[in-house]
Amino acid sequence: MSGYIDLHNHILPATDDGPADLKEALSLARELADQGYRKVAVTPHANSGRPERAVIKKKVSALQKALDAEKIPLTLYPGAEQHIEPETAALLAEGKLMSLNESRYLLLELPMFQPLPPYTWQVLARLDHLNYIPIIPHPERVVALQMNHQLLYQLYEAGALFQVTWTALSGLLGPAALKTANFMLNANLIHLLATDAHHPQSRLLYLDKAYSTIEKRLGKKALNQYLTTRPQQVLTDQSLELAPPLSARTTRPRRIPFLARLFKV
Repeated sequence: MSGYIDLHNHILPATDDGPADLKEALSLARELADQGYRKVAVTPHANSGRPERAVIKKKVSALQKALDAEKIPLTLYPGAEQHIEPETAALLAEGKLMSLNESRYLLLELPMFQPLPPYTWQVLARLDHLNYIPIIPHPERVVALQMNHQLLYQLYEAGALFQVTWTALSGLLGPAALKTANFMLNANLIHLLATDAHHPQSRLLYLDKAYSTIEKRLGKKALNQYLTTRPQQVLTDQSLELAPPLSARTTRPRRIPFLARLFKV
């Protein structure tokens, strides 16, 4: 099977913590193509409107030409992994931030190891007012969400969707990420899945076990939705048809320890 679509990828050379040069970027592209991917949203880390939208689009175009020259069957789309900031919505309204293929979907990264910023809810409300849909990448690795699963429901109610990293379902990103990813899977809170690939021959590309997990637990149709249908709908700015989340009582979340209070907003 092929035709897969990846919505979170750091394939641009010499841009962030992804490939150091074009050679490494081409190696990563070949690995993605070999695994069946045909479309990739390029999502470099971005802060305060940098890299600028024009810079991202120029680099994506240059890399696409290199892929075509090497006959690597991969089509690239511009995007960015925007770190949440107080001015996120304002910068977006001014046209200074890059959404996923310039759609209404914005990849919005939360702090990995700190509490959720106190302005999180205000940013989400402003994005909703602007008719943008924030997609939270790798929520299973955000410590605040690992320690307090109720925050997942609160973020969802505030308009956010969640994009889990495929290999989290394989346990390759650690037990805490696996536990949170499983909770989210049981709660219907995994809306999208992506590689978050940075380098060739990375553990983020060990995908077979993760694919198998989804197929065994949700069926082949769900696997196809995660690999092709939903990401294609994002790239073409269509609405997603999603099942509502199950309650925390239904999913039986773990008891939140005392230290989790430190991570509440």
